This record gives sequence, structure tokens and C-alpha cells, in this order.
Amino acid sequence: MILIVSSVMDAHARCVAQELEKLGEAVFFLDMSHCGSGTLVEHQIGRSGAPLTLTTEDGTLINLCEVSAVWHRRPQRPRFPSDLIDIEDRNFANLEWIDALDSLLLSIDARHMNPLWSQRAALKPRQLEIARRLGLRIPATLVTNDPLRVNEFLTMHRNNVVYKSLTAPNHCFLATRRWSETDGAALVDLPISPAIFQEEIIGPSDVRVTIVGQEIFAARIDTSASRPSSDRQSDVDSRLDLDAPYELHDLPESIAQLLRELMSELGLVFGTIDLKITNEGDHVFLEVNPQGQFLYVEILTGLPITLAVARFLAGRS
Repeated sequence: MILIVSSVMDAHARCVAQELEKLGEAVFFLDMSHCGSGTLVEHQIGRSGAPLTLTTEDGTLINLCEVSAVWHRRPQRPRFPSDLIDIEDRNFANLEWIDALDSLLLSIDARHMNPLWSQRAALKPRQLEIARRLGLRIPATLVTNDPLRVNEFLTMHRNNVVYKSLTAPNHCFLATRRWSETDGAALVDLPISPAIFQEEIIGPSDVRVTIVGQEIFAARIDTSASRPSSDRQSDVDSRLDLDAPYELHDLPESIAQLLRELMSELGLVFGTIDLKITNEGDHVFLEVNPQGQFLYVEILTGLPITLAVARFLAGRS
């Protein structure tokens, strides 16, 4: 049985589940939004053959010892009763569920994509440090909540700077943005929370690399194909341009090998990696997302990424 820890409304999870079923694999969804309002867990420790089970709201009993692979695909927060109104109590209950389920799933002999500890350790600043050490080119980067340091960084790079969040929140989409003079007014709020500031890498295209095990799928996005880059933000974050053409990209083997080494050091078996190609043809590493989206790349290029994910989970790659 393949366990997908995700909402059944997640398109990526549904598509992979369909491919798994075509391969003859049984699939079960664990939607954490049902935790706290019906889902039951049992994890007895210290007794041979003790149960490791989940019972769903409708009474379905899942023996986790029968699970051969787990895919942690953007789990939702538990849904608690409406009378649990204190925010601290809700946060505590949420952490209790996370620890209980994490320990439960890590206790079974199953393939994980990606292991929970690896996802949590794959922090953007750490990715950049490892990538630089391995030999990948990275942008000059500043992580801070100090407006003075930001202004120094802006001066150093003549305001050719982009900025982004350290994490990807579930409740909204946060794109990488190019710095503009009007953004200076928001620096007064920066001490509340750190952010990432980077030199802007100028170039004609982005590359979206999806790694599944040892398989690499690379797509090149022509971010200079429409309006001049000075008029838009999409050449900073290609996800903002739905009209940018996508094509298969022949990733240099030297870069592919460095990316494999990066994934290995991060403990990841799946990730979507963003690169920028400079005007000189260099590949610059930006980040890797352990739960990144790939369906849109597959639709636009025909790359069989969904099947690769399914085959990995089924132990057939």
C-alpha cells in the first residue's frame, strides 16, 4: 500500500494516485485536516507485534505495517472542533498531531519521499551554502530582518536585487519579486520577520529541474519572449508568466551531477530546482523545493514526471 499524506483535493497527489492505481498499487490518502475531528491513531511501543494503525472518520482501519511507501505532499493542518477557540491550545494540539503522526510514520519500514527530517532540514540558506560548497554558482545572498543591512546590500548591488520569503506558506502564494524604490517603505516592518535578499541574475531563461530518485527532468522557460523585462516581474519568477514558452532542456552533465550531489547532501529523493541561465550561458542555482509543483511542467513539455513519481513510490525505478 502507498500512503499519500495530502489532501484529496491536491491535483498532484490525485494524478500520482491514478498512475499508482494503473500500476496495480493500492493507495490511501491521509488528509491531516481530518485529524482532530475523527481520525484515530494507535502506536503501542515496547511490545512485539503491537499495532500501528490509523482509523478514519468513516471507520476504515489502516494497518501501517502494510505501507510500503509514504509521500508527504503538503499536509494540511488538523481541523479542530469549533469550541477549541484558544489559539495557544489549537497550536499545541496541532504540534501534538504532527509529532504523533511523524513518529508513527517513521516507525514503519517504508520508502519515504521525502523523509520528514530532510524536508525540514532543506532550508533555503542551507541549500545555498551546500550548493556553493559543491561548486554550483549562486547569487550573492543576504538573510536578515535588519533594514540597515538591506540598504547596504542594495547599494552594493546598485538596487539590482530580488527578494523572497524563506518558506512557502500554505495560505497564499508568495512570488520572488524585483526590488523597486516603492518597496523601501515596507522596510519599517522587516524587523518582524527575516527575508531573503539576492543579487538579480540577469539572463534570457529559467530552468525548472525536477529530480525523482536518480531521474532528472529539465525544462527551459524563455522569460524574454514577450514584453521587455523592465516592464514585468515574470522574468524574475517565471511562474508569473503563463505565456512564457517551455521546452525540453539538455542540462549539462556537470550541472546534473552537482544537483544529484546537492540532493544527496540534503537527504532528498524528490525536488523541483530553479536555475537561471545567464547571458553568458552559465547555470545559476536559486533553490530546491522538496514539495514543488511539476504538473504544469509536464503539461507544457510532455515530460513523464507523474509516472516517474509513481514508479519511485512503487519501488519500480
